[in-house]
Amino acid sequence: MSYDEKVRQVRRWWSDYKFQLSTAIKSPTELNLFLDYSLPKETMLLLMEARRKGMPFFVTLYYLSLLDIEGNGFDDSTIRSYVIYSENLIRTYGNIRAWEREDTVVPGEPNAAGWLLPNHNNIHRRYPEVAIMIPDSIGCACGGLCASCQRMYDFQSKRLNFDFQSLLPKESWDKKLAKLMNYFETDTQLRDILITGGDALMSQNKTLRKILDAVYRMANRKRKANQKRKNGEKYAELKRVRLGSRLPAYLPMRINDELIEILTYFKEKASSVGVEQFIIQTHFQSPLEMTVEAREAVDKLLSAGWIITNQLVFTVSASRRGHTAKLRNVLNSAGIVCYYTFSVKGFDENYSLFTPNSRSLQESAEEKSAGRQEEEKTEDLVNLLRHKNFSAKKIQQFLYKNKVPFVATDRNVLNLPGIGKSMTFTMVGLSREGKRILKFGHDHSRSHSPIIEKIPEVYIIENKSVAEYLRQLGDMGEDVNEYDSIWGYREGTTEPKFKLYEYPGYDFTVTSGITNLKID
Repeated sequence: MSYDEKVRQVRRWWSDYKFQLSTAIKSPTELNLFLDYSLPKETMLLLMEARRKGMPFFVTLYYLSLLDIEGNGFDDSTIRSYVIYSENLIRTYGNIRAWEREDTVVPGEPNAAGWLLPNHNNIHRRYPEVAIMIPDSIGCACGGLCASCQRMYDFQSKRLNFDFQSLLPKESWDKKLAKLMNYFETDTQLRDILITGGDALMSQNKTLRKILDAVYRMANRKRKANQKRKNGEKYAELKRVRLGSRLPAYLPMRINDELIEILTYFKEKASSVGVEQFIIQTHFQSPLEMTVEAREAVDKLLSAGWIITNQLVFTVSASRRGHTAKLRNVLNSAGIVCYYTFSVKGFDENYSLFTPNSRSLQESAEEKSAGRQEEEKTEDLVNLLRHKNFSAKKIQQFLYKNKVPFVATDRNVLNLPGIGKSMTFTMVGLSREGKRILKFGHDHSRSHSPIIEKIPEVYIIENKSVAEYLRQLGDMGEDVNEYDSIWGYREGTTEPKFKLYEYPGYDFTVTSGITNLKID
């Protein structure tokens, strides 16, 4: 082959997501090689210890190309902290626990939120209206391992892994899928299914089509069964379908034409049986992730008629002044609306990434406020996003017309053990090390399991003092004087939900009875 032919061939390979997965970095030595041996000796020793403990490595060449190996071109610390594991994470690996207690399930017993589940690994549930489904497929894997992953304990137990061949659907999966759909169909309150993993879009197109077809048939049966029930005794029907995926950022070449055909066809069918909201729930952590390839992937998903929402993890590097505001601006310009800004879970493994909740309040009040809208303009924005011909250009025009840098559609929250997402808290004390002790209440703007009456408050000792957090920012080159007001944020209230994220109503009354619930 000539040089030009070789270049064309490499570009074809680069655009093939299967090539990206097959050549992904799986060891510290490979990682350092493809970073041109730029990792310090101390970092390599830590990563070797991680490998010795069985901690997986998985980074695609595409995602690795976003890093600056010279160290003077741009600040890549937000995405670098997702690829390079911290000392605390490595030290605690092997003893990591589930932060959300309801994710720990004993077969036949209710979880911490009181819900009875069909098995211990495919369904996760906290609220009455929504349940997460994790398929037995390659959807159990990811396009990369995020250092802040809330399911790190599942990688630790090897239930989640990167052995794609072992994760291919087994013959028994069809029967299990039917049982999982039966759980949604016979539940009185479920109206929202979030298919994730791992990563929903890691599933092969054939598998994903099968899953979505099963969801459609379940929604249709549930709707027909309701016709025989009296008003006030009817079950909640499926209104929202979500696919959780980081691949638009990690592996955008996965968003191919066949996938778009599947998503377009499913939306057409499911709309005919009452489903109204179709959402790709993704996770961009940095504006650097919005590459040409990522924008093309986002455009394709929008062309299928699905709304794309983003969840940001508020790590130390992502919490620096202006970072989240800039990310919102970049995402909006691509047609993505922000959903949640999550505080990092406060266990030891996340020590280097943890940002105190007071900084989340500060960011919301002092930076996100630039994108808040009046009620009338909010209605215009919601109607624009729901329009069948929505595109990135429309939201760009909205920003320009209303002279705002972004739209503040996300809520800053922390996932609390047992009672869900909230940022309603009061500081009640300090530990000896200066860590804040917070008393949390639940989010009163949404419905919860009745067990909430037995868990009125949750106390959390943050795993890092505000002073230590500010020292980290100083080490990153930040002027810590710009954060002085952080000390005054000692009480929080959960922000109201953006109207787009509210469930559509019914033209009938749903039963108040709750199934699949057991509270002693």
